[in-house]
Amino acid sequence: MSECQDQMHEEEGGEESVAIVTRRSRQGSCCHSTRAKKVTTTHKIRALRELVASMEKEVQHLESKWTSQVRDDRVLAMARRCAMEKYTAHQSENMQAQLQDLLFHQQFRFASLQTALLRAPLHSKASEVFHALHFDTQLSQHEDERERRLVAHNLRSLSTLPRLVNQITQRILQTTTTGRDQVTSRTPVSQIDIAGCRDCTLISGIFVSEIPCTSLEVVYAAVLAYFDSVATAMKSHFDIETRHQKLNSIESPVHYQRSSFKGPNVSWTENNIVCSELTPSHGMVHIDAVTDDPLYSVSNTTSSRYGICCLTLSPRKDQMTGKTLSVTLRWVVAYCYNRLADDPEIENEVETIRPILNGDLITASMCRFLQEVQQGRRQILHRQNWTLDEQ
Repeated sequence: MSECQDQMHEEEGGEESVAIVTRRSRQGSCCHSTRAKKVTTTHKIRALRELVASMEKEVQHLESKWTSQVRDDRVLAMARRCAMEKYTAHQSENMQAQLQDLLFHQQFRFASLQTALLRAPLHSKASEVFHALHFDTQLSQHEDERERRLVAHNLRSLSTLPRLVNQITQRILQTTTTGRDQVTSRTPVSQIDIAGCRDCTLISGIFVSEIPCTSLEVVYAAVLAYFDSVATAMKSHFDIETRHQKLNSIESPVHYQRSSFKGPNVSWTENNIVCSELTPSHGMVHIDAVTDDPLYSVSNTTSSRYGICCLTLSPRKDQMTGKTLSVTLRWVVAYCYNRLADDPEIENEVETIRPILNGDLITASMCRFLQEVQQGRRQILHRQNWTLDEQ
Protein backbone atom coordinates (compact mmCIF):
# COMPACT_ATOMS: atom_id res chain seq x y z
CA MET A 1 0.00 0.00 0.00
CA SER A 2 2.81 2.42 0.86
CA GLU A 3 4.47 1.74 -2.50
CA CYS A 4 1.21 2.54 -4.29
CA GLN A 5 0.88 5.78 -2.33
CA ASP A 6 4.49 6.70 -3.14
CA GLN A 7 3.87 6.07 -6.82
CA MET A 8 0.69 8.16 -6.70
CA HIS A 9 2.59 11.04 -5.08
CA GLU A 10 5.32 10.64 -7.69
CA GLU A 11 2.85 10.84 -10.59
CA GLU A 12 0.95 13.76 -9.06
CA GLY A 13 4.18 15.61 -8.40
CA GLY A 14 5.44 14.94 -11.90
CA GLU A 15 2.27 16.25 -13.49
CA GLU A 16 2.27 19.29 -11.20
CA SER A 17 5.89 20.12 -11.97
CA VAL A 18 5.30 19.88 -15.72
CA ALA A 19 2.24 22.11 -15.41
CA ILE A 20 4.17 24.70 -13.36
CA VAL A 21 7.15 24.83 -15.71
CA THR A 22 4.93 24.92 -18.80
CA ARG A 23 2.68 27.61 -17.32
CA ARG A 24 5.64 29.75 -16.34
CA SER A 25 7.20 29.35 -19.77
CA ARG A 26 3.98 30.47 -21.43
CA GLN A 27 3.66 33.39 -19.03
CA GLY A 28 7.19 34.42 -19.89
CA SER A 29 6.55 34.28 -23.65
CA CYS A 30 3.28 36.21 -23.26
CA CYS A 31 5.00 38.92 -21.24
CA HIS A 32 7.73 39.11 -23.85
CA SER A 33 5.27 39.44 -26.77
CA THR A 34 3.24 42.24 -25.15
CA ARG A 35 6.18 44.49 -24.35
CA ALA A 36 6.99 47.50 -26.46
CA LYS A 37 9.38 46.96 -29.35
CA LYS A 38 12.06 49.19 -27.88
CA VAL A 39 13.00 47.35 -24.69
CA THR A 40 16.43 47.78 -23.21
CA THR A 41 18.66 44.87 -22.33
CA THR A 42 18.43 45.83 -18.67
CA HIS A 43 14.65 45.50 -18.71
CA LYS A 44 14.90 42.11 -20.41
CA ILE A 45 17.39 40.84 -17.85
CA ARG A 46 15.26 42.17 -15.01
CA ALA A 47 12.16 40.43 -16.36
CA LEU A 48 14.05 37.17 -16.80
CA ARG A 49 15.38 37.38 -13.25
CA GLU A 50 11.86 37.90 -11.93
CA LEU A 51 10.63 34.92 -13.92
CA VAL A 52 13.49 32.73 -12.69
CA ALA A 53 12.91 33.81 -9.09
CA SER A 54 9.22 32.99 -9.37
CA MET A 55 9.97 29.58 -10.88
CA GLU A 56 12.58 28.85 -8.21
CA LYS A 57 10.00 29.66 -5.55
CA GLU A 58 7.55 27.25 -7.14
CA VAL A 59 10.22 24.55 -7.38
CA GLN A 60 11.21 25.02 -3.73
CA HIS A 61 7.56 24.67 -2.72
CA LEU A 62 7.29 21.51 -4.79
CA GLU A 63 10.55 20.13 -3.36
CA SER A 64 9.28 20.76 0.15
CA LYS A 65 5.99 19.05 -0.64
CA TRP A 66 7.72 16.02 -2.15
CA THR A 67 10.20 15.75 0.72
CA SER A 68 7.42 15.71 3.28
CA GLN A 69 5.20 13.26 1.39
CA VAL A 70 7.80 11.00 -0.24
CA ARG A 71 10.12 9.64 2.44
CA ASP A 72 12.03 7.26 0.21
CA ASP A 73 15.06 8.99 -1.38
CA ARG A 74 15.01 6.56 -4.29
CA VAL A 75 11.36 7.30 -5.09
CA LEU A 76 12.04 11.02 -4.71
CA ALA A 77 14.89 10.85 -7.21
CA MET A 78 12.69 8.91 -9.62
CA ALA A 79 9.95 11.54 -9.25
CA ARG A 80 12.39 14.34 -10.09
CA ARG A 81 13.69 12.49 -13.10
CA CYS A 82 10.15 11.66 -14.24
CA ALA A 83 9.13 15.32 -13.99
CA MET A 84 12.07 16.40 -16.13
CA GLU A 85 11.39 13.69 -18.72
CA LYS A 86 7.71 14.64 -18.93
CA TYR A 87 8.59 18.29 -19.41
CA THR A 88 11.13 17.45 -22.11
CA ALA A 89 8.66 15.15 -23.88
CA HIS A 90 5.95 17.82 -23.68
CA GLN A 91 8.23 20.43 -25.24
CA SER A 92 9.36 18.01 -27.94
CA GLU A 93 5.80 17.04 -28.87
CA ASN A 94 4.72 20.68 -29.13
CA MET A 95 7.68 21.53 -31.33
CA GLN A 96 7.14 18.47 -33.54
CA ALA A 97 3.45 19.31 -34.02
CA GLN A 98 4.29 22.89 -35.00
CA LEU A 99 6.96 21.77 -37.46
CA GLN A 100 4.70 19.15 -39.05
CA ASP A 101 1.90 21.68 -39.49
CA LEU A 102 4.32 24.19 -41.01
CA LEU A 103 5.74 21.56 -43.37
CA PHE A 104 2.26 20.47 -44.41
CA HIS A 105 1.19 23.99 -45.42
CA GLN A 106 4.52 24.68 -47.12
CA GLN A 107 4.08 21.57 -49.25
CA PHE A 108 0.77 22.92 -50.54
CA ARG A 109 2.44 26.18 -51.51
CA PHE A 110 5.24 24.32 -53.28
CA ALA A 111 2.71 22.07 -55.05
CA SER A 112 0.89 25.17 -56.30
CA LEU A 113 4.16 26.46 -57.75
CA GLN A 114 4.75 23.11 -59.45
CA THR A 115 1.37 23.29 -61.16
CA ALA A 116 2.01 26.84 -62.31
CA LEU A 117 5.31 25.83 -63.92
CA LEU A 118 3.69 22.77 -65.59
CA ARG A 119 6.72 20.60 -65.07
CA ALA A 120 6.89 19.71 -61.33
CA PRO A 121 10.54 20.70 -60.79
CA LEU A 122 10.40 20.23 -57.02
CA HIS A 123 11.20 16.77 -55.71
CA SER A 124 8.26 14.98 -54.11
CA LYS A 125 7.73 11.33 -53.26
CA ALA A 126 4.03 11.64 -54.13
CA SER A 127 4.74 11.20 -57.84
CA GLU A 128 7.12 8.30 -57.20
CA VAL A 129 4.60 6.53 -54.96
CA PHE A 130 1.74 7.07 -57.38
CA HIS A 131 3.55 5.66 -60.41
CA ALA A 132 4.85 2.70 -58.39
CA LEU A 133 1.38 1.69 -57.22
CA HIS A 134 -0.71 2.63 -60.28
CA PHE A 135 -0.40 0.15 -63.18
CA ASP A 136 -2.81 2.07 -65.46
CA THR A 137 -4.48 -1.17 -66.54
CA GLN A 138 -6.85 -0.76 -69.51
CA LEU A 139 -9.69 -3.25 -69.85
CA SER A 140 -11.35 -4.48 -73.03
CA GLN A 141 -15.02 -4.86 -73.88
CA HIS A 142 -14.61 -8.61 -74.44
CA GLU A 143 -14.99 -10.78 -71.36
CA ASP A 144 -12.11 -13.17 -72.08
CA GLU A 145 -9.65 -10.36 -72.76
CA ARG A 146 -10.82 -8.49 -69.66
CA GLU A 147 -10.13 -11.53 -67.52
CA ARG A 148 -6.67 -12.05 -69.03
CA ARG A 149 -5.73 -8.45 -68.27
CA LEU A 150 -7.05 -8.71 -64.73
CA VAL A 151 -5.00 -11.87 -64.14
CA ALA A 152 -1.90 -10.21 -65.62
CA HIS A 153 -2.44 -7.21 -63.35
CA ASN A 154 -2.70 -9.52 -60.34
CA LEU A 155 0.50 -11.41 -61.21
CA ARG A 156 2.41 -8.17 -61.71
CA SER A 157 1.17 -6.83 -58.39
CA LEU A 158 2.11 -9.92 -56.37
CA SER A 159 5.54 -10.27 -57.98
CA THR A 160 6.74 -6.65 -57.93
CA LEU A 161 5.05 -4.59 -55.23
CA PRO A 162 6.54 -6.17 -52.07
CA ARG A 163 10.00 -5.21 -53.34
CA LEU A 164 8.95 -1.74 -54.55
CA VAL A 165 7.19 -0.88 -51.29
CA ASN A 166 10.23 -2.01 -49.34
CA GLN A 167 12.46 0.27 -51.46
CA ILE A 168 10.16 3.27 -51.03
CA THR A 169 9.88 2.89 -47.26
CA GLN A 170 13.58 2.11 -46.89
CA ARG A 171 14.49 5.56 -48.20
CA ILE A 172 12.16 7.13 -45.64
CA LEU A 173 13.79 5.15 -42.84
CA GLN A 174 17.27 6.13 -44.00
CA THR A 175 16.42 9.83 -43.76
CA THR A 176 14.76 9.57 -40.34
CA THR A 177 16.96 7.05 -38.50
CA THR A 178 20.62 6.77 -37.68
CA GLY A 179 20.69 3.53 -35.70
CA ARG A 180 21.85 0.14 -36.91
CA ASP A 181 18.34 -1.33 -36.98
CA GLN A 182 16.41 1.22 -39.00
CA VAL A 183 13.04 -0.54 -38.75
CA THR A 184 12.89 -0.76 -34.97
CA SER A 185 15.01 2.20 -33.84
CA ARG A 186 12.47 4.94 -34.48
CA THR A 187 9.21 3.46 -35.75
CA PRO A 188 6.47 4.28 -36.32
CA VAL A 189 7.50 6.67 -39.09
CA SER A 190 5.04 8.50 -41.34
CA GLN A 191 5.41 11.05 -44.12
CA ILE A 192 2.86 12.93 -46.25
CA ASP A 193 3.90 14.38 -49.61
CA ILE A 194 2.12 16.58 -52.14
CA ALA A 195 2.93 17.10 -55.82
CA GLY A 196 1.31 19.47 -58.30
CA CYS A 197 1.12 18.19 -61.88
CA ARG A 198 -0.11 19.67 -65.16
CA ASP A 199 -3.78 18.83 -64.65
CA CYS A 200 -3.99 17.07 -61.27
CA THR A 201 -2.64 16.97 -57.73
CA LEU A 202 -1.05 13.93 -56.10
CA ILE A 203 -1.19 13.30 -52.34
CA SER A 204 0.76 10.39 -50.85
CA GLY A 205 1.27 8.92 -47.42
CA ILE A 206 3.98 6.50 -46.26
CA PHE A 207 3.78 4.74 -42.90
CA VAL A 208 6.10 2.14 -41.32
CA SER A 209 5.42 0.51 -37.97
CA GLU A 210 6.58 -2.47 -35.95
CA ILE A 211 3.68 -4.66 -34.76
CA PRO A 212 4.54 -6.42 -31.45
CA CYS A 213 3.10 -9.77 -32.51
CA THR A 214 5.00 -12.97 -33.32
CA SER A 215 2.42 -14.39 -35.74
CA LEU A 216 2.37 -13.15 -39.33
CA GLU A 217 -0.98 -14.91 -39.83
CA VAL A 218 -2.62 -13.06 -36.93
CA VAL A 219 -1.34 -9.66 -38.11
CA TYR A 220 -2.51 -10.43 -41.66
CA ALA A 221 -5.94 -11.28 -40.26
CA ALA A 222 -5.95 -7.89 -38.54
CA VAL A 223 -5.14 -6.23 -41.87
CA LEU A 224 -7.99 -8.02 -43.64
CA ALA A 225 -10.33 -7.03 -40.81
CA TYR A 226 -9.37 -3.40 -41.42
CA PHE A 227 -10.24 -3.61 -45.11
CA ASP A 228 -13.43 -5.51 -44.28
CA SER A 229 -14.52 -2.56 -42.12
CA VAL A 230 -13.80 0.18 -44.69
CA ALA A 231 -17.47 1.11 -45.03
CA THR A 232 -17.94 1.32 -41.26
CA ALA A 233 -14.76 3.37 -40.80
CA MET A 234 -15.64 5.81 -43.59
CA LYS A 235 -19.05 6.37 -42.03
CA SER A 236 -17.91 6.76 -38.41
CA HIS A 237 -14.78 8.85 -39.08
CA PHE A 238 -15.76 10.89 -42.16
CA ASP A 239 -19.58 10.59 -42.36
CA ILE A 240 -19.23 9.09 -45.85
CA GLU A 241 -21.52 6.33 -47.11
CA THR A 242 -19.69 3.57 -48.99
CA ARG A 243 -21.11 1.08 -51.49
CA HIS A 244 -19.29 -1.78 -53.25
CA GLN A 245 -20.32 -3.68 -56.38
CA LYS A 246 -18.37 -6.60 -57.82
CA LEU A 247 -17.76 -6.13 -61.55
CA ASN A 248 -16.30 -9.51 -62.57
CA SER A 249 -17.32 -13.11 -62.04
CA ILE A 250 -17.27 -14.72 -58.62
CA GLU A 251 -15.08 -17.56 -59.95
CA SER A 252 -12.32 -15.15 -61.00
CA PRO A 253 -9.14 -15.30 -58.87
CA VAL A 254 -8.95 -11.50 -59.11
CA HIS A 255 -11.39 -9.16 -57.37
CA TYR A 256 -12.60 -6.23 -59.51
CA GLN A 257 -15.15 -3.89 -57.97
CA ARG A 258 -16.78 -0.47 -58.11
CA SER A 259 -16.71 1.63 -54.94
CA SER A 260 -19.01 4.62 -54.51
CA PHE A 261 -18.50 7.20 -51.77
CA LYS A 262 -21.04 9.85 -50.81
CA GLY A 263 -20.69 12.40 -48.01
CA PRO A 264 -22.33 15.67 -46.97
CA ASN A 265 -20.20 17.79 -49.31
CA VAL A 266 -18.35 15.29 -51.49
CA SER A 267 -18.96 12.19 -53.60
CA TRP A 268 -16.88 10.12 -56.00
CA THR A 269 -16.72 6.70 -57.68
CA GLU A 270 -13.79 4.36 -58.30
CA ASN A 271 -13.20 1.08 -60.11
CA ASN A 272 -10.64 -0.97 -58.17
CA ILE A 273 -8.62 -4.15 -58.67
CA VAL A 274 -7.80 -5.85 -55.37
CA CYS A 275 -4.71 -8.09 -55.19
CA SER A 276 -3.68 -9.89 -52.01
CA GLU A 277 -1.78 -12.90 -50.75
CA LEU A 278 -0.25 -14.44 -47.64
CA THR A 279 2.95 -16.48 -47.85
CA PRO A 280 5.35 -17.70 -45.13
CA SER A 281 7.63 -14.75 -45.92
CA HIS A 282 5.16 -11.89 -46.32
CA GLY A 283 1.59 -10.68 -46.62
CA MET A 284 0.30 -7.96 -48.92
CA VAL A 285 -2.82 -6.13 -50.09
CA HIS A 286 -2.78 -3.89 -53.17
CA ILE A 287 -5.75 -1.81 -54.35
CA ASP A 288 -5.32 -0.08 -57.71
CA ALA A 289 -7.72 2.10 -59.69
CA VAL A 290 -8.90 1.40 -63.24
CA THR A 291 -9.61 4.63 -65.11
CA ASP A 292 -10.14 3.11 -68.58
CA ASP A 293 -12.99 0.59 -68.69
CA PRO A 294 -15.46 0.85 -71.62
CA LEU A 295 -18.03 -1.35 -69.85
CA TYR A 296 -17.97 0.46 -66.50
CA SER A 297 -16.66 3.91 -67.31
CA VAL A 298 -16.17 6.58 -64.65
CA SER A 299 -16.42 10.18 -65.85
CA ASN A 300 -14.58 13.12 -64.32
CA THR A 301 -17.89 14.57 -63.17
CA THR A 302 -18.58 11.53 -60.97
CA SER A 303 -15.00 11.00 -59.83
CA SER A 304 -13.14 13.99 -58.44
CA ARG A 305 -10.34 11.71 -57.24
CA TYR A 306 -9.28 8.10 -56.86
CA GLY A 307 -7.11 6.38 -54.29
CA ILE A 308 -4.62 3.54 -54.54
CA CYS A 309 -2.75 1.79 -51.75
CA CYS A 310 -0.47 -1.09 -50.92
CA LEU A 311 0.26 -2.72 -47.58
CA THR A 312 2.97 -5.29 -46.92
CA LEU A 313 3.83 -7.34 -43.84
CA SER A 314 7.17 -9.01 -43.20
CA PRO A 315 8.26 -10.92 -40.08
CA ARG A 316 11.37 -9.70 -38.27
CA LYS A 317 13.22 -12.76 -37.01
CA ASP A 318 15.97 -13.37 -34.50
CA GLN A 319 19.20 -14.04 -36.39
CA MET A 320 20.29 -16.73 -33.93
CA THR A 321 17.09 -18.68 -33.31
CA GLY A 322 15.06 -17.82 -36.40
CA LYS A 323 12.01 -17.10 -34.27
CA THR A 324 9.71 -14.23 -35.25
CA LEU A 325 10.14 -11.25 -32.92
CA SER A 326 7.62 -8.89 -34.50
CA VAL A 327 6.00 -8.01 -37.82
CA THR A 328 6.94 -4.93 -39.86
CA LEU A 329 4.00 -3.13 -41.46
CA ARG A 330 4.58 -0.91 -44.49
CA TRP A 331 1.64 1.20 -45.68
CA VAL A 332 1.82 3.30 -48.84
CA VAL A 333 -1.20 5.22 -50.16
CA ALA A 334 -1.73 7.81 -52.91
CA TYR A 335 -4.66 9.96 -54.02
CA CYS A 336 -5.00 11.61 -57.42
CA TYR A 337 -7.25 14.70 -57.54
CA ASN A 338 -8.42 16.07 -60.89
CA ARG A 339 -8.01 19.60 -59.54
CA LEU A 340 -4.97 21.82 -59.18
CA ALA A 341 -3.06 22.24 -55.95
CA ASP A 342 -4.17 25.85 -55.44
CA ASP A 343 -7.79 24.71 -55.04
CA PRO A 344 -8.60 25.33 -51.33
CA GLU A 345 -10.98 22.36 -51.26
CA ILE A 346 -8.08 19.95 -51.74
CA GLU A 347 -6.33 21.15 -48.60
CA ASN A 348 -9.56 20.81 -46.62
CA GLU A 349 -10.16 17.28 -47.89
CA VAL A 350 -6.58 16.21 -47.22
CA GLU A 351 -6.96 17.39 -43.63
CA THR A 352 -9.99 15.12 -43.44
CA ILE A 353 -8.21 12.01 -44.75
CA ARG A 354 -4.99 12.65 -42.83
CA PRO A 355 -5.69 9.64 -40.51
CA ILE A 356 -5.60 7.43 -43.63
CA LEU A 357 -2.42 8.98 -45.00
CA ASN A 358 -0.38 8.86 -41.78
CA GLY A 359 -1.46 5.35 -40.74
CA ASP A 360 -3.50 6.36 -37.68
CA LEU A 361 -6.72 4.74 -38.93
CA ILE A 362 -5.24 1.36 -39.83
CA THR A 363 -3.13 1.30 -36.66
CA ALA A 364 -6.17 1.89 -34.45
CA SER A 365 -8.13 -0.82 -36.26
CA MET A 366 -5.33 -3.40 -36.02
CA CYS A 367 -4.62 -2.66 -32.35
CA ARG A 368 -8.31 -3.12 -31.55
CA PHE A 369 -8.38 -6.41 -33.46
CA LEU A 370 -5.23 -7.78 -31.79
CA GLN A 371 -6.51 -6.78 -28.36
CA GLU A 372 -9.79 -8.60 -28.98
CA VAL A 373 -7.89 -11.69 -30.12
CA GLN A 374 -5.72 -11.58 -27.00
CA GLN A 375 -8.81 -11.28 -24.80
CA GLY A 376 -10.55 -14.15 -26.58
CA ARG A 377 -13.33 -11.93 -27.96
CA ARG A 378 -12.37 -12.35 -31.62
CA GLN A 379 -11.94 -15.45 -33.75
CA ILE A 380 -9.35 -15.44 -36.52
CA LEU A 381 -10.54 -16.34 -39.99
CA HIS A 382 -7.49 -17.71 -41.79
CA ARG A 383 -7.67 -16.31 -45.33
CA GLN A 384 -4.94 -16.21 -47.94
CA ASN A 385 -6.45 -13.26 -49.83
CA TRP A 386 -9.21 -10.72 -49.51
CA THR A 387 -12.35 -9.56 -51.29
CA LEU A 388 -14.89 -7.01 -50.17
CA ASP A 389 -18.46 -8.09 -49.70
CA GLU A 390 -21.01 -5.99 -51.57
CA GLN A 391 -22.55 -3.41 -49.26
